[in-house]
Amino acid sequence: MLSLLRKIGHNSSMSSEIELKVFCSVDEVGKESIDTIADDPFFTYGWLKTLETQHTYHVSPIYFVFYHEKKIVGFVPSFIEQVDPNSNDSFSRLLNLGHRIGFCQNRVLRIHSPHCLRSRILLSENQDEKLMLELLLKKINVICKEQKILFSFFPYVSEFDRLLISNLGNSSFLKFPRVKTFFLDVCWNSFEDYLKSLKTHVRSNVTREIRKCVEQGVDIQESELEDHAEELSELYTNLSLKYYKNAKQIFDHYFFNMLNTYTKDRIKLFLAKKNDEVLGFSLSFRYGEVLDVMMTGFNYAKRTNKDFSYFNLCYYAPIRYAIENGVKKIYYRNTMEKIKLDRGCKTEQVFLYVKCQNKPLATLISTVLKNPLYPFVRSRLHT
Repeated sequence: MLSLLRKIGHNSSMSSEIELKVFCSVDEVGKESIDTIADDPFFTYGWLKTLETQHTYHVSPIYFVFYHEKKIVGFVPSFIEQVDPNSNDSFSRLLNLGHRIGFCQNRVLRIHSPHCLRSRILLSENQDEKLMLELLLKKINVICKEQKILFSFFPYVSEFDRLLISNLGNSSFLKFPRVKTFFLDVCWNSFEDYLKSLKTHVRSNVTREIRKCVEQGVDIQESELEDHAEELSELYTNLSLKYYKNAKQIFDHYFFNMLNTYTKDRIKLFLAKKNDEVLGFSLSFRYGEVLDVMMTGFNYAKRTNKDFSYFNLCYYAPIRYAIENGVKKIYYRNTMEKIKLDRGCKTEQVFLYVKCQNKPLATLISTVLKNPLYPFVRSRLHT
């Protein structure tokens, strides 16, 4: 465990010590400590503990924890990730070459929570945000130097994250647009009110999709995760293979069992069933007033486009649940843009921030990226 002390002022003549410690497991930090400061399901003890149990998800956790007077006031999960030695993209080739000649490790440090499209620094109120970010970035540099890690990333920084957007660029991080994610502000008293908020033609489509699902004999129902671990793994893999031919089975039945063990009270599982067979599922993760529709999966041999199970599982069931159970915000991922926008979602631009820890190489990379010819050369290389 590493630690760093720094005195901070709190708008008074008195000063207090802030301490930054680094841990390699969530149990060292403690469930109560993490969940006290968390406001997002992917930054909770249960999710991070689930990841630590996985043999199919090869990452090494690094947790940055801020303390003030022995009380946790900040928490930042991050993971050291191995680069695939067989990958053919230019970034991976660079790191693998550097690893072979002893220049660097073929690993990167990602400051985020895996499977979550949000890089965040969780801070309690009334803290010196900039100073704490400064301490964090210095500690990241130290770890990268000690472990010969060439690149550190904030892979998913929201356009609404004032602290990171305003300061990372001043700390030698390069900024790139990454993806657009989607969120839904839940502000209705009933599902009927939600329907009324939609445009007329969209409202007509939604009511038709709900009706057709029932007419096709498909029942959307809540269920318990522990009863379907192996089945969910197969259905999720089906979805992955549909869009990515070489997709690996990252989330096997053991993952779902452990997710149930550590996060059971925060999981909402919806199943689409017909004649007692499961056609598909959506799994949402809740913490406080936030609900994240984190994954879906389907039996493509059994379901059809006419049953509209996708729309009912991923949108109408979670939205109805959110309205009826005090959820204020639903997060969605970065696909199906028109479908999400039509159903009331808003966009959230997410940026990638990357820092090369080797100064001469960082200068070279920055020079290349700023060259007016770079976009043209890059486009030609990808054709």
